[in-house]
Amino acid sequence: ISDTLPNNPYHNSDDFAFHYPRVAAYGYKTAYHAMTLSQNPTVPQGVKVTQMALHFLNMRFQFPPTEAYSWLKEIAATKAPENVFCWTSNVDGCFERAGFPRERIYTTQGEMNKLQCRECSAVWDCVEQLKVIKEASGPDHELKDMSLIPSCPECKAQGKYLPNLRGGDWFIHKPYEQNSLRLLQWLDDAVVSGANVCVLEIGVGPNTPIVTRIPACVFASAVGAAGGQVAYLRVNPDPPQADDGPDGIERFHHLVTGWRGFKPILDEFRKLQKLTPTQIDSKTESKSSTSSELTYSPHYSKVGTAKHMQQYYHKILKSLWTPRD
Repeated sequence: ISDTLPNNPYHNSDDFAFHYPRVAAYGYKTAYHAMTLSQNPTVPQGVKVTQMALHFLNMRFQFPPTEAYSWLKEIAATKAPENVFCWTSNVDGCFERAGFPRERIYTTQGEMNKLQCRECSAVWDCVEQLKVIKEASGPDHELKDMSLIPSCPECKAQGKYLPNLRGGDWFIHKPYEQNSLRLLQWLDDAVVSGANVCVLEIGVGPNTPIVTRIPACVFASAVGAAGGQVAYLRVNPDPPQADDGPDGIERFHHLVTGWRGFKPILDEFRKLQKLTPTQIDSKTESKSSTSSELTYSPHYSKVGTAKHMQQYYHKILKSLWTPRD
């Protein structure tokens, strides 16, 4: 999220009020706070519908990705497309908007361009419906024409929808299943081949570690156990914990900073790209590893075979395929 533009309604109350003054007038301070808006009987339905439309369009299309996405794309562009995969809990489509191929992005939590039907379980692209609502709502941010409330394109039920965003076992994961399977195949191929792998974990918070951080750490451990070479870089301002890194991986680093702190890593990467392999070996061996910004995980003893670790990250990822029978 940008720290220079007024587009951080999740954490900044001024940004929230700037974009959503009508909802702010009811006492809501942030987008997190407004997640309970649908349950508030004092807020008109037209305001609730408009708020969803405005917020989804802002987050998914209007608020630009930060520079960090273009930095990651620059690094990814030096690799064959099949050697890169994006694995994110974000629902704002920023990886796709930054130019990453859609089929190489697994959005574990859904996306802000889809709704799901509470009656027939259909999932559909709702962008055009949201645009119509925004246009009809006008400057007071309240929809008056209730016939414009989204209807399911399959069963035609009107107003019987939920955002296709993970919030419980009712979340319909089906639209993301193919990319989940592609990711699993990619992870397995890396383990079985004992590949050289770099995991860049940037800005993964503590709220939902099960959808990204935990299985990514297990994957890295599996590659190491299979004889591959793994470098795992975590960029996160949260203080490091002694037991939340991959098991058995010596090259695990926690850069205690926000996303802008990744820029020096990119600068070094650009320099290395201009060197020969021999020059790179010489340069990296002479580098000091005592930067005060970096913290290191203990070198844990291995707790299982690569196969067992594969089974574990498979179990975690497939547990996300909701609703479960």
